Amino acid sequence: MESKKNKFKEGVMGRYRWIFLSIALFALLVEIMLFKTTIIEKAEWDKKAAETLLGDTVIAPERGSILADDGSLLAVSASYYEVALDFRAPGFKEKLFRKHIKSTVKGLVAVGRFKTEEECREALNVELAKPANKRKRAFMVSKKMTKDELMEFLSLPYFSERGCSGMVSQNMYDCREKPYGKMARRSIGNIDSTGMHGSSGLERALDSLLYGKPGRGMKVQLTNKIQDWAEVEPVRGYDIQTTINVEIQDIVESVLYKQCLEQRPEWATCVVMEVATGEIKAISNLSYNKTFQDYVETVNNAFLAWELGSVMKPISIMIALEDGLTTPDEHFDISGNFAYAQARPITDSHFIGNYPSVSDILAGSSNKGTAKIITRSFGEHPWDFHRRLEEIGMFDHINAGIAGEGDVEMLPLGSKDKKFLNEWRVNLSRACYGYAVQIPPIKNLTFMNAIANGGKMVRPRLMKALWLGDSLVKEFKVDYIRQQICSETVARQMREMLHEVVWCEKERVATGTSLRNNFVDIAGKTGTSNIFVPHVGYMKSRNRLTFCGFFPYDKPKYSCIVVFNDPVGVFYRSAAKCSGFVFRDIALKLYARGLLGNFSDFRSESDNSGAPAVTLAMDKDKSQRVAASCNINKRKQYPYAPGSKKGTVPNVIGMGLRDAVAILESNGVLTGSITGSGCVVKQSPEAGTPIRKGVKVNLKLNN
Repeated sequence: MESKKNKFKEGVMGRYRWIFLSIALFALLVEIMLFKTTIIEKAEWDKKAAETLLGDTVIAPERGSILADDGSLLAVSASYYEVALDFRAPGFKEKLFRKHIKSTVKGLVAVGRFKTEEECREALNVELAKPANKRKRAFMVSKKMTKDELMEFLSLPYFSERGCSGMVSQNMYDCREKPYGKMARRSIGNIDSTGMHGSSGLERALDSLLYGKPGRGMKVQLTNKIQDWAEVEPVRGYDIQTTINVEIQDIVESVLYKQCLEQRPEWATCVVMEVATGEIKAISNLSYNKTFQDYVETVNNAFLAWELGSVMKPISIMIALEDGLTTPDEHFDISGNFAYAQARPITDSHFIGNYPSVSDILAGSSNKGTAKIITRSFGEHPWDFHRRLEEIGMFDHINAGIAGEGDVEMLPLGSKDKKFLNEWRVNLSRACYGYAVQIPPIKNLTFMNAIANGGKMVRPRLMKALWLGDSLVKEFKVDYIRQQICSETVARQMREMLHEVVWCEKERVATGTSLRNNFVDIAGKTGTSNIFVPHVGYMKSRNRLTFCGFFPYDKPKYSCIVVFNDPVGVFYRSAAKCSGFVFRDIALKLYARGLLGNFSDFRSESDNSGAPAVTLAMDKDKSQRVAASCNINKRKQYPYAPGSKKGTVPNVIGMGLRDAVAILESNGVLTGSITGSGCVVKQSPEAGTPIRKGVKVNLKLNN
């Protein structure tokens, strides 16, 4: 018996020894690992701890706002919350929730999750009817809730109960808001997917100022958790008060976008600037995006250098006038070929006479005439033309406040210390009328603005002031690239000649007659250039169309440039009817809104077109009665054909195409060829002609 007890005792003690030995070995292993971690690998683990607890974490700064010239917000950063209910949260109290369901329903409807209380109540009842483990963990309340709306929602009776707010999940995020909605959205631009930097428009151009300075954070070990801690606070970006005028920007965007849809260019740009101050009141850069099948604000083509064609001519002629090398009334012989420096002959797009004046040369946009003016004066020393361009600021950077400004590039014109080369002379004859020189549209506008401003070259600027909170950091005032690029007399002469581009009465001279109107007196210059394709050359089928000018002519308030690159629409070869129409429509809309210092009242004004009224499809007596009743003094009447008898071709002159075709077909007559657009002004066979089998009536339409 005693031996059995001893054996049992030894067995138990053996087990205890094994347990003790195991614990001792485990403790020894812990001691070894602790020694290894704290002594041998101390440096490595300290480094990892530093990376985890003290490692730098970039804290994004709050992005600054973009303001209009009057201080109104164009773009601002705002914080929103995505809010959802977790019906499987540990703290969810179903009985209490059902008790307060009426107030909860009203709260959900108030934040816009549901349209009606009945719809909301049904959705909640469906969720509550499910087994507890099958209910939604993210029952969406709102994807865009402000902080005030969130606080109001959390103040609902159920969520105000102790421990019940735990079922509300809230995820805060930043969003860039544009208070004016679609207006100016293209020019304001967007921010990238990170939400930190601008990707297009002004957001991209002014990104370095709007972004601010990022902060640096670290993770700190507290008693029961690790928490982020800002070691260096981020600095909010500047609020930038721009010179953009909301009304003018809206006009520019809508007019340019509409013309883009009609003319389908690769890209188009427009800038409107205040003559006296250089403030950019509107800027829009539209490029066709194949993905969206639409025109979007992307590359700032207004600040990149391009061959703009004949809008260079006013600068060349201004230099010639300022240096006393010619006068507006001097005549030049441009008859015959003009193969300057044995190069390919210089040609003109249309004939303006063999012996035009300098004024007519500019109004008629004569390449030969402009080249003869400049080569006569600078042909033996072309580098002096380059020097004169330098003196008036052609190669200076504008520094308007937008990044990415391109340099003016001109083919070499030689220098005194080098042997005279023939190609330098050729470059001179081309550069003076817009080829062999690439100029950013904003730079060309700056010269046009100087002419409108009496020769004072004011610096274009987009920023009016920088603000940090409520503190004014810097105010940008009127600055000049050159105090005077020409005398006031020459500036006045240039304005008169640019006015003739639109209003010259000489036949086939003025290139901008389609821009005439009875409200705003426009002055400016058309420009057409063939687009150069590397390894191919200049392509006559691809054009860059420009109009640059100012308005009103007598007291210039705004200057403007419009460029269309490679349009394919009906006006793709006419700078006046493509870019010029945008220019004209902007001027007219500014006038209509009283933004030209005028007090417009269209009820007491004559019609805009300046063209006589047209009467169609009525005899002479009826036409006179209509004109008298409408107080029409000037009118034009198309020949009237009397009504036709049955079995003869009906009279459709004066009708629109749809009505004309309907009348013809109702009389058993087929429609033949149709040319033109507008109303029928001629038909063949004429009205009254007997109808024969298979006869077709050809129609000519005209506006």
